[in-house]
Amino acid sequence: METLAEAAESLAPTSSDFSNLPNWIIPNDDQRFLLLFIMGTYFGPDLKGEKPKKSVLQRMAEGLPPYTSDQLAGSQMKLLEAEKIYYYVLREAGQSVIVKPPILHLFFQGNLFNPAQDAIADYRQFPDLFPPHLHPQSQLSDQCHVIENIVFINNPEISYIKPEDVERFKRLTRLEDLLLDRNAAMSHTGDGVSGVTNSNSEPQKSNGKLPLRRSSRNSHKRQYSDYVDPEEAMPPIHDAIPFNSVPFSSTPMPCKSVPMSVPMMPTELKAEPAERMGSAMLILPSHPTSEEWNNIVATTKNGIALTGSVAERQAGPLIGLVDIGVCEDAYLFRISLPGVRKDEKEFSCEVETDGRVLIKGATTTGEKLVYKNSQVFEMQTQYLCPSGHFSVAFQLPGPVEPREFSGNFGADGILEGIVMKERSRR
Repeated sequence: METLAEAAESLAPTSSDFSNLPNWIIPNDDQRFLLLFIMGTYFGPDLKGEKPKKSVLQRMAEGLPPYTSDQLAGSQMKLLEAEKIYYYVLREAGQSVIVKPPILHLFFQGNLFNPAQDAIADYRQFPDLFPPHLHPQSQLSDQCHVIENIVFINNPEISYIKPEDVERFKRLTRLEDLLLDRNAAMSHTGDGVSGVTNSNSEPQKSNGKLPLRRSSRNSHKRQYSDYVDPEEAMPPIHDAIPFNSVPFSSTPMPCKSVPMSVPMMPTELKAEPAERMGSAMLILPSHPTSEEWNNIVATTKNGIALTGSVAERQAGPLIGLVDIGVCEDAYLFRISLPGVRKDEKEFSCEVETDGRVLIKGATTTGEKLVYKNSQVFEMQTQYLCPSGHFSVAFQLPGPVEPREFSGNFGADGILEGIVMKERSRR
């Protein structure tokens, strides 16, 4: 699979083909403004002992003297982290003001396409803000690219920025202020812009509307025509024979053809005794409404109540499965929490005197776009829990001593806890 850095390099312009560039490759004025504003305002040089950190545009506005290599802290930031911050800032913005990952890489490399020079326009790119001899970009491994000596500033000073530029930024990003959640920005995996079209050595089939694209592996440089405008792309059409399942109320998946010799299976089943069979496929129904779920929980004293993202799960590894053990003086519980953040700020486990256990946290799965090693993966199936906050509550067999509780959240995604019984019951 081609990395974004390689894709960006393959897009580097030449004097002969500049006039033939597709429109989506040439950033518009709003995209250029946001690229410069975000990278110049939320990033600055990582200088030893500088507190608070100043953005590169703030240093320029204040007329501070140039810094030298001896003043730099020697830190490294993954290029992927800088990309995540860019897309996090634009998480509420319209697609027309966001550049796609290969174009963002051109900006980092200083190879962004510039139209006819305008005396008013600001065409500065990343190397113009962070000189390469002080902030080199290097590759630590086959997939990990880093930028040296830069720092992320989540609450930048903006008093030096023209009010009209601040208002333009807020209007384009739909943000009320410039303060960012540091952890959310650094770990952003939400909707961004899809990467370049993936290629492989196998011949591709035409869908009748789009021209065939040649594989980039057969040539040193990929042609601009090899990149399909995502706005013109068609959703995949899946050929499948309907399988017996519970009624489904959502929009059905298009099916181009079903062999006439295959009988259609009924969607409404009668409950009749059936002979026990071997292995079978289990089709899970869609999740119940809030009212239905509350009725289910109310029917059993020892039920498990799930709320938030984990209550919206589909088939796949489940969050909230609990095993409970009992000995003479204590209770043991083990609960499955795959894909749950272990950050102390977001995760908690509380045990009450009546034996009720309440776990709160946030899931990390369910993203539509996954960023790994400078690559962007668009998820085709999503059966894990959606990302977001959740809670799990369950009841131990009897009263306990909450202060005599110990727990361990293992790397296997299992939280194990031991809590002593109430002293009168030992």
